[in-house]
Amino acid sequence: MKIPWARLVCLVACTTPTWAQKQTANPAAPTATVSGHVYCADTNAPARMATVILQPADAVDAITPGEPKTISSSGETAQTSMDGSFTIQHVAPGTYYVIASQAGYISPLAVRYMGADDPLPKDQKKEAPPSAPRITVEGNLPVAVNVTIERGAGVSGNVLYDDGSPASGIQVSLLTHEKNGWTTIMFSSPVSGSGFFVHTDDQGHYRLTGLPAGKYLLQADLRLSKTTYKVDEHGGSYTSSGNGYSLEIYNGSTMREKDAEPFDLTLGEERRGVDIEIPVSKLHTVRGNILAAHDGHVLNGGSLQLLYPDDKSMVAVTALTDDDDIFNFSFVPEGDYILRVDGASDVEYREISNGPNNWPPTHKEPHVLHQYGPAEQPIHITGDLSAVTISAPDLPTAKAQPAQ
Repeated sequence: MKIPWARLVCLVACTTPTWAQKQTANPAAPTATVSGHVYCADTNAPARMATVILQPADAVDAITPGEPKTISSSGETAQTSMDGSFTIQHVAPGTYYVIASQAGYISPLAVRYMGADDPLPKDQKKEAPPSAPRITVEGNLPVAVNVTIERGAGVSGNVLYDDGSPASGIQVSLLTHEKNGWTTIMFSSPVSGSGFFVHTDDQGHYRLTGLPAGKYLLQADLRLSKTTYKVDEHGGSYTSSGNGYSLEIYNGSTMREKDAEPFDLTLGEERRGVDIEIPVSKLHTVRGNILAAHDGHVLNGGSLQLLYPDDKSMVAVTALTDDDDIFNFSFVPEGDYILRVDGASDVEYREISNGPNNWPPTHKEPHVLHQYGPAEQPIHITGDLSAVTISAPDLPTAKAQPAQ
């Protein structure tokens, strides 16, 4: 599963260091006040406790699907009152979009990050985002503006194991289509957080809201995380975490993205019952070693992938760590695969000091002693496997070039 995490818009409620420095450098620069009201298009009622932020127009206009962009907030965010009113003071001169966000309603910027089956004409990509008025601020001249927000679509369902028990704490994400395939939708807002994903509750239930109309796939991540927790002699603690292993499952309870059935959502639609079943009874553990082909000794460095044999798309990936020369695929669906190893090597892990008064006091750095070539071999999985081996060949020796 390709998961490009490139499209990230920072709409956090903060004052960025760059903005603060500009204000300090020129404290007498004329500013203005922007005020107005936010309304809900579906009810015509005030949008109460909504978040409003100004975004530089040139940065928003530069966003196109498939192109990574980052936007930083300038100045303050505001929260609407019970009548939907807001006020943002000390706004520097410039051109802005007025972005309003509320749970269940579409973020105007989300549409900019949606993929498209057919590329949009260049001029259409530069249109203003829906529900986001464009304003020009001049020093000492107040600006009044009204904003209308559109209720988005919603999709909900349950993630269950095949024995009927709920799969709690599972991340459920929406994928949208782009010219290079299906990808996650990543953006950030003060209301919805980053992207269109949630975690299942204790009953395995999920619900995603505020979605623009479009074609989607649903993806559940069966994920193991690796966390290290240490306490020093003074009672100080240190925690580090990272992804240990993951497997993606799609709507239709299929493990393959290409076998999942896309579904369409219309504006304001509430789609229920989009469930995913995790076939835990048919998931197995695969463990083994990477060997040097020339003498059979166990290698302690390298990454491994399980690939589908028909198109070489990836099922799962794992790697050897500094404390274990055994590779481990924690849960793999039954079937035929290709096991591939890359970066196979003999590695020495050296303990490096982090300096005085730092915790943890040391960290390990890998130093490759000898590198080996890639290798592939077929593997058939119908149950747990604990003694799998794959041999990595020596790298070819470069031939000497004849003298000129």
